[in-house]
Amino acid sequence: MPDLKELDEHYRSLSDEELLKLRAEGGFTGEAEKVLDKELARRNLTSDDAKRHFAPDWLDKVDVGAVGVFKLEGGERVTAEVVGLNEAGDRLSVKVISPDRALRNGRRNHRAIPLHRIVSFEPQPDLMARWPFSDPCRDVSLSNPRFIMLTTIFLCLTVGSLPLFLLLASRPWGVQAASIITYTLFEVFFTFARTGGGISGPDVPPFKFACPAVEPKIPRLLWRHLGFLLALFVVQTAMLAVRPHLPAWWNMQDRKGSTLFDGAFFLLCFGLAWTQVRTNRSLLDRAHREFSELVPNDGRSGN
Repeated sequence: MPDLKELDEHYRSLSDEELLKLRAEGGFTGEAEKVLDKELARRNLTSDDAKRHFAPDWLDKVDVGAVGVFKLEGGERVTAEVVGLNEAGDRLSVKVISPDRALRNGRRNHRAIPLHRIVSFEPQPDLMARWPFSDPCRDVSLSNPRFIMLTTIFLCLTVGSLPLFLLLASRPWGVQAASIITYTLFEVFFTFARTGGGISGPDVPPFKFACPAVEPKIPRLLWRHLGFLLALFVVQTAMLAVRPHLPAWWNMQDRKGSTLFDGAFFLLCFGLAWTQVRTNRSLLDRAHREFSELVPNDGRSGN
């Protein structure tokens, strides 16, 4: 076994790359490790540099979409799905999974783990056959027909609604007709589109129109929508009928030209619309879970 002086001379003779590779491989005695660390410090290199430049063996098992257990420094164990490796290559992006909760409600937390903190990775392929990974709509890729349809609906909802109300408001039942069209666009977009994520709020997954879990529920969604439209028509008609009989302060305009009645009218309609969106998504969520139980790890999805 070489003495410390020989080790020191040997390490000094190595290039930075050779030294970093040696440090990444590990397996030293305590004395040799001290000498190596001393030489690394002299060159302003660290163990983290070694791990960034030379991928550990466990990294070969890590692909985007892989699910498994990461063992970190300090003994921490994290069950997560791999999202990707950042451009610098020193940090792994994952979605942390709670084994007792995520498979029930699908909520996952994003986390970036420095590579030097990861000791090992154990793939868990059996998790892919369970919810939410067995969700047939889990693929977030957007087909051209779906993109065109949702974009058109969104533009009609955001840009076309105001001209529609201005055009129909003066006609008999015009407000109700414009509201039904706008309400329907709102329901279709926010029931099926992927919304939220990041700082804007919870990440809401998409539901695809041709998904095998969604298609059987379309008739039920249509009947529910007709029921909500009837409720919308009744609420609006009743409010417009009683408006002339309300105290004057209900119809007093503020600086923006709005009235208290207008605000109450909008809030009631929006509350009804959002209630339908939430119940629609709850129905489709249950349908996906039931489908996943019947056809585990089925990768089929529509637009």
